[in-house]
Amino acid sequence: MRALRESEARFRSLTNLSSDWYWEQDAEFRFTRLEGRRVAGGDPELRARLIGARRWESGLHVEGGWDAHRKLLAARLPYHDVLMWRTQRDGSTRYLRVSGEPVYAANGRFVGYRGVGREITAEKRAEQLLRLEHQVARALSDAEDAVEGLQAVLRAICQSEGWSCGCHFGLDERATRLQFQAAWSEPDPQVERFVEACRAMTFRPGEGLAGAVLETGEPVWTIDAGNDPRVLASSLSRICGLHGAFAFAATSAGRRLGVLVFWSLSLREPDPRLLQASGIIGRQLGQFLRRKGAEAALRESEERFRSLTQLSSDFYWETDEDHRFVELVQGKNLVTQGELLGRHAWDLPSTSPDEAGWARLRATVDAHQPFRDFEFGRPRASGGSRYYVVSGEPRFREGRFVGYRGVGREITELVQAREQVIQLAYSDPLTGLANRTSLAPAFDQAVERARRRGGRLAAFFIDLDGFKEVNDAHGHAMGDRFLIEIARRLRSSLRASDLVARLGGDEFFAVLEDLAEPSAIEAVARKLLAELARPVDLGEASAQVSGSIGIALFPDHGGDAGALIRRADAAMYQAKQSGKNAYAFYSPAD
Repeated sequence: MRALRESEARFRSLTNLSSDWYWEQDAEFRFTRLEGRRVAGGDPELRARLIGARRWESGLHVEGGWDAHRKLLAARLPYHDVLMWRTQRDGSTRYLRVSGEPVYAANGRFVGYRGVGREITAEKRAEQLLRLEHQVARALSDAEDAVEGLQAVLRAICQSEGWSCGCHFGLDERATRLQFQAAWSEPDPQVERFVEACRAMTFRPGEGLAGAVLETGEPVWTIDAGNDPRVLASSLSRICGLHGAFAFAATSAGRRLGVLVFWSLSLREPDPRLLQASGIIGRQLGQFLRRKGAEAALRESEERFRSLTQLSSDFYWETDEDHRFVELVQGKNLVTQGELLGRHAWDLPSTSPDEAGWARLRATVDAHQPFRDFEFGRPRASGGSRYYVVSGEPRFREGRFVGYRGVGREITELVQAREQVIQLAYSDPLTGLANRTSLAPAFDQAVERARRRGGRLAAFFIDLDGFKEVNDAHGHAMGDRFLIEIARRLRSSLRASDLVARLGGDEFFAVLEDLAEPSAIEAVARKLLAELARPVDLGEASAQVSGSIGIALFPDHGGDAGALIRRADAAMYQAKQSGKNAYAFYSPAD
């Protein structure tokens, strides 16, 4: 008996070390034994129901379906790390990996199965929300306007998290009130009725869930929307059966631009990984809204400009039959009369367009065709450029071409606004690095250069280990300061020709060209890890993290930018699993 007790103790110890629970089934695949740390997710009631039941009778799902799995069992085959999952009472999903082998009696008779299981909910949850973050980034990149982008994001989040509907409330021009801007809901009359009521809602700072988020910048939630006084439509949400509500802010460069609010039928609080993802998605959306706002302002400015150009101009000009200026009336800081008269437009100093642009203008006027809105830049004596747009039409006298006449207007402020929009679209507003939108075309060009030269390049997917703790301990403002310093270190540690981008949150990406030897690539990876691990001064305190780097090589691991990004991402997770503060090359087995 003592030997038996010792054997059982060793068995339980081994089970606790290698898996979360041990199980046994009889020849009819009914559970007869369940032991371990995480049996039934720690739910004793569920554990009791499982004894004597088959897996497919317990509400459990399996990858590939139960028909295929039952065929495997009928063939008495072992299986390893099969993915299974169960929907919990609160609407969340618990994921398992289960392994099993057939058991035979001494006389060779099949008596059942035994095996182990382990909980992988946290791992699957992280994968799910990472996919959601990438889906949001793609949706915003493809959106034509702000409402289309908002609806795509609301839909992606609702479908990923199992929420019934979501709304975005944008901050008005005076930054004093949140107003309805966009919504998405599942096709349910009660839910659609609720969303329709939300269209008339407004919130002030501190008022309702959305107002609380606007005031503090932190996510807010409730599991009793029907009775929570912070929910302005609590009675309607109760009637419509909506119990849970969750809200977080859309931000850009520390400014809150709007609030997303979601409602669900289930009663559940957001988990820590969702709170982290909401911050990343909120910043992605905030940058998108800021860029679309700048684009709208630019379009409005350009429309006003075109309208005013029809009514007036800054200057009037004429040329002779050889396209030399002969007259300039009311010119404002273009050039002096003495510098311009008797010369061609393309002979004067310019900063834009390039030679091809001037050649196209010359071909047009040589053909005696009218032209509209030709833009060019002239250098300032004090530095920089002044920009103009001109329109012209040919002049004829008794059928003979005698020159051009036209009007022009200064558009320096308009060009600068356009350049600002481009900067917002293709640069990360916090760190100044390239963003996800500009990474793809630049990476494609790098791959094409390597292909033409028959060379190699390395793609580095860089993720910070422990950045969430920095945010939690020091706040988001210090977290942003931390990321700015990390971006500076990455940029200064690589060559000026290397592409460095921030993908969002604490994820970065680098493309290193003309690196032929693995030893050189590893040297760069070690250098970056050392830079990431150095403490960052935050003023009154300091913070320190490590990094995990995944590396994919062209052409070894992929023939295009998309494949290399995915495989560098996979290699980064391998580096994390190996203990973090490490780098790993992509392997098909990862």
